Amino acid sequence: MRVHPHVVFLRLCGAAGFGVFLGLATAGLVGIVTGRDFADGTEWLAGVPILAVFGMPLGAVVAWLTRHWFLPATPRRWLLFTAAGLLALPLATAVGQGEMSNAVVFPITAIGGITTAMLWQRGFRREIAPGQALRYGRFIRRHSHGPQDRGGSRRWS
Repeated sequence: MRVHPHVVFLRLCGAAGFGVFLGLATAGLVGIVTGRDFADGTEWLAGVPILAVFGMPLGAVVAWLTRHWFLPATPRRWLLFTAAGLLALPLATAVGQGEMSNAVVFPITAIGGITTAMLWQRGFRREIAPGQALRYGRFIRRHSHGPQDRGGSRRWS
């Protein structure tokens, strides 16, 4: 498998964008909990059901795109991500409502973007390492099946 730098860069940007979206959803939740989103009679509350309907397929697409690096062993992954999309899209749009401070929104969003980019990089290295090892003549055994690993003696019987 050959790695193209353009594809790697686009995937990294997508992972960081996913983190920014999660950071915005978290900042929106902070705004709702503190009551700043409802300070000036916004129409956001009337649009929440429509945003939730749009968020469900978005969550399913994110579940498919992030299956190798973001919570890869999660049971019922499609259901979990669809429900998260149902909640996250309305929360992410809540940031633009009310009087949210940039001192709160920017750090939370930056932390989300950086965290998911780092998680993606770790998953990418795990995915690409066996192919690189074979290409350069180094074979990496992930699991040794010798007697010392099974708790037995070191001698073969």
